[in-house]
Amino acid sequence: MRKLAPTLTFLLSVSLAATLALSCAGTIVESPDVKLEGPEQIKAALKGDDFRKKNQAREKLATLDPADRLAVLQALLKEGDAPTRLMAVAELLNLAPEVYTPILADVATNDPDPEIREFAAAAIEPPPADEPEPEGDSAPVP
Repeated sequence: MRKLAPTLTFLLSVSLAATLALSCAGTIVESPDVKLEGPEQIKAALKGDDFRKKNQAREKLATLDPADRLAVLQALLKEGDAPTRLMAVAELLNLAPEVYTPILADVATNDPDPEIREFAAAAIEPPPADEPEPEGDSAPVP
């Protein structure tokens, strides 16, 4: 996984937590653990309104083989609401850069939500190059 700048990582985490909490407000109810088996059930739970099921589905998402995980995430980017798409962007970063870079480039250009476009663009933005040290025996100018 590519290392993101600490500020971007923090902003992405806060934004993801806030959007998930707000989108699920009032839907946290006592619900029995549901057996999520297979990509379609995981995708359905991630698109749903039950916060606990979403958390459980997110954990199960990590256990899918990479091809199924990618298929679920791509479907969520096309079909999900804004909080779900934001979560999908964050989860894509757990895949190899050569897999997520073209997908996030598309999200950065075409997602309807400007915040999601911004996070996707920042995630694939190359890290800033370190400025080279001045060569020679240069003393600071007063």
